[in-house]
Parts: sequence; C-alpha cells; structure tokens
Amino acid sequence: MKVAIIGAGAVGGLLAARLGATGAEVTLVARPNAAAAIRRNGMTMVTPLNRVARLNPRVTDDSLSLGPQDLVFLCVKSHALRGTIDTLAPLLGRETTIVPMVNGIPWWYPHRQPEPLADRPLASVDPDGLLWRSIDPDRVVGATTFVAVEGDGPCRIRHVSDQRFVFGAAGGDAGGGGNPAVDRIVTLFGQAGFQPAKTGDIRQAIWVKLWGNLAFNPLSVLTGSTLGRLCNDPGTRDVGRAMMLEAKQVAERLGIVFTTSVDERIAMSAGVGDFRTSMLQDYEGGRRLELEAILGSVIELAERTGVEVPMLRAVLAMVDLKARERRMAAA
Repeated sequence: MKVAIIGAGAVGGLLAARLGATGAEVTLVARPNAAAAIRRNGMTMVTPLNRVARLNPRVTDDSLSLGPQDLVFLCVKSHALRGTIDTLAPLLGRETTIVPMVNGIPWWYPHRQPEPLADRPLASVDPDGLLWRSIDPDRVVGATTFVAVEGDGPCRIRHVSDQRFVFGAAGGDAGGGGNPAVDRIVTLFGQAGFQPAKTGDIRQAIWVKLWGNLAFNPLSVLTGSTLGRLCNDPGTRDVGRAMMLEAKQVAERLGIVFTTSVDERIAMSAGVGDFRTSMLQDYEGGRRLELEAILGSVIELAERTGVEVPMLRAVLAMVDLKARERRMAAA
C-alpha cells in the first residue's frame, strides 16, 4: 500500500512514525526547508511513556516524484488546505482515497446533505468553493483524531496521550454496506498500534470532537491556560459549557444526535490534563489560528439553521482581536 502524508507537523509526524512501521510504503510530503531538515536530522518522537524514538522517515518536497498513491492524508491546518491542491494532484489515481485530518467543520461537510446544507459550500472554510471544486468529496474519508500531540522543537514531536481515531466516508453509508476504503484505513491504523474505529456517520463523530475544541481552544488563547485548568476552573468551565450548549442546538438542527452529555464531554477534555491546545500552540508560535473552521463554521451553520449563538460570537470576536493585535505587534 502506498501512503502519502502531506504536512510534517505534529500529527503528520506521528502518522509517518507509526504508519511507517507497518510495512506500508509511507512518504512524508513536506515543504522544502522542513524536508531538508528531516533528511539531515531525522525525527524524534517522545511517547506518552516518555520513551524517545529516533526515526528517519521517507520524506520529499516533490509530490510529482511519487506518482499515484492508495491513501493521502492531509495533515495541515484547515486554512492551509488550499495550498495543498497542487501538491495533491500528482498523488491521485483512479482509486486514491483522501483523508483530511483537520479540526473543525471540514469543507466537504455539506456533501449529500439535506437542506439547509444541500451541497452548498461553507464560506467560512471554503470562501470561493475552490476546495469543493478541486477535491471530489466522494474520494474523501472523514477523520476525527482524539490524540494529543504537539511539536517539541525542530524535527521533534511529543505524543502526549490517546490513540483514538474515527473514520467514515464523507458520503455516508446509507446502504449499510460499509466502505472498503474505510476498512483499509482502520486495518492500517490498527497495525500501527492506534485505536481506530469506523462509523457510518462521521459527522456525528466530528461534532463530538468539535464540541470540546470550539469551547476550550479559543478560551486557551484568551487565558493562556492549559486544557485541564480550563475544564476544572468553575468560571471558564461555565463559559465553555455555555458555548457547547449553543453548538449543540446547531448540530441538532442538522440532525446530529449526541450520545454524550456536555458534562461528559468536558470530563473527556479534562482527562487530557495540562495540555496546551493546538490553538494555544499556534498563538504562542505566532501562527494563524483555526478560527474559521472551529468557530466561524459553527456560526455560519447557526445562521443557516436560525439558531442564536451569542456566546460563540462574543468569544470569536475577542480571540480574533487578540490574534490581529499580535500580528500587528509582530509586523
């Protein structure tokens, strides 16, 4: 099986390390500077048990040299997906499956959905419909990642906790016959030692993951606090809970059925402990924040479904201003 991973960040590095040990032909596709650094220094992964593994993954900055792949994982931030289109094109054969591992509501979410979605792209995550036109949603297997992993210096990643991934076809599984591509991915991840699961309704899994992210990722930027502290502090817990309840109304208008309560989901996040959210890591690193996919998309869906979300709007406004002020200060 030929597997390409676009993006050499924390998640991409973790997949390259673990999938590369399965016997699959795995290649990490990175920007030129990152690819050169990995070739020169290799990669170092610190496991949840603080074991240190040094790796030399196959890496390239030229996707044209690889040819068509069986699986392509997009491990970049949601706002960076547009920049992967040219890199992705040479990797696509007739049977290639694309697996975007992105936070928030993905661009393909309206695919084969009833009103008020009805195959209409979301302006928050795909402003001009470029992703919708360029990447066939029927090729896509959606994914939710529950692993906590972070960059820990040049060519070094730290896998903090959890092994869980959930996969499901973007087009759903209305017939109940399963999806061979999903099955292949689940088998591969099982061989890599992860805890993968498949679902016929990947959108429900996306909301369960997003439910915590949309509350505590932005709050981590506003406070500088770790996930455990945000979930256990009465004040920030209440703010996060209010945000989650607003999002729950939006999701339920779209037909999502939650089998987990708000408090159970907060407990899941608290269990990660003193982990800096990916959004806080990006803020501290001076990188663009995933506000559009994590908060803007939910607010856009709220507008389509007629749900009022004042707390989500207020938090988005504050985090957006803080991010803009940081950019101006750095200019």
